[in-house]
Amino acid sequence: MADFGNEGLADLYRRPGSVSTVYADVTQAGEDPRRTSAIRHRTLRDALDGVGAPSVDADTIIELVEEPPGVPGKISRLMVVRDGNVELNELLPGEPLGDLIASHGPVPSLIPLFTQRPRDLSYVVAEVGRDGGEIRLFRLSQADPVAEEDVQGDTEYITKVQVGFLSNSRFQRDTEEIWKRNEGQVADAIDEIVRDSAAELLVVTGDVRARQLLVAQLAPATRDILAVVPTNTRPGGATTRELEEDLDRHIASILAQDEYDALERLESGRGDGLAEIDFAAVVRSLQQGQVEVLILDPAGLSGTTLIALDREPWVSGSSADALGAGELGVVAASDALARAATLTDARVVVVSHGELPDDSTAAALLRWSTLPTTPETE
Repeated sequence: MADFGNEGLADLYRRPGSVSTVYADVTQAGEDPRRTSAIRHRTLRDALDGVGAPSVDADTIIELVEEPPGVPGKISRLMVVRDGNVELNELLPGEPLGDLIASHGPVPSLIPLFTQRPRDLSYVVAEVGRDGGEIRLFRLSQADPVAEEDVQGDTEYITKVQVGFLSNSRFQRDTEEIWKRNEGQVADAIDEIVRDSAAELLVVTGDVRARQLLVAQLAPATRDILAVVPTNTRPGGATTRELEEDLDRHIASILAQDEYDALERLESGRGDGLAEIDFAAVVRSLQQGQVEVLILDPAGLSGTTLIALDREPWVSGSSADALGAGELGVVAASDALARAATLTDARVVVVSHGELPDDSTAAALLRWSTLPTTPETE
């Protein structure tokens, strides 16, 4: 099963006290860095003052923004700070959603995270040569590898050479067999990592012949998630740009498919009582822990608010619906709904405005049907 990272986010959502959230574009600019830094500091300070954030939070956030992202290309940073303590500091690769989003209140504003990194999928990168290969396991939430394995194969006769016409073919066969055995070891290691991590993408790059021998020996389940990058990144000084671009493209495709599948299920589930598109019905379903997937249109929900609660049912439209839970405060509806979904172990999918049917601003895929039970359905 795919990992949506709800456990860590749920812990963040449960913590008491007001919190400051900032989403900022931290793409490295080519202009004067000192001037850019001064402008960024002033803009951040004004934005946080405007939403009532304490100065200790603003100071911490300004320090975080100045940390070099260490990642090329377009990138943004999402920061959650409470009483000067950093509770979330996420780099989100890709085109930023906007220049700056700032808030302060009882619930962190994590919609940019759900938009750009809706779940914490795992993927494997294997760089192979005829002598073995390097395998790295990544998660979207971490810049550094979660795990690494270096497979060193046999290097005897690793290069085919001319040794005389009588023995030449034997040496050629021996060399090819060594290459095959080496890539077989790499394939076994990759299969184990993919199986144990439930990785959803395997990207292979490296020597052409090594790639061919490796792919032929991968397990069928591993080949199902395979993408080959036709470049060799192993030699010293080789560029990784093509590999990085290919990774971004394949990960974006997987996440786009998630959104497509959710909208397809929404369409088919409405007739079976397994989907809701009415806003009030979505809130009720979240209160009952009935939602499996919450689909949000943040632009459509702009200006709409709900009450965040300190325990189940986690969200309500009015004090009368709080069912005895304490009220944390009135917050943006998109934040309140995403929080309630995460705390009830539901997945959050963010869509663009107009993608939901009938001008809906929120929808839900349900764990059980809302239709009355009949003898036939039993």
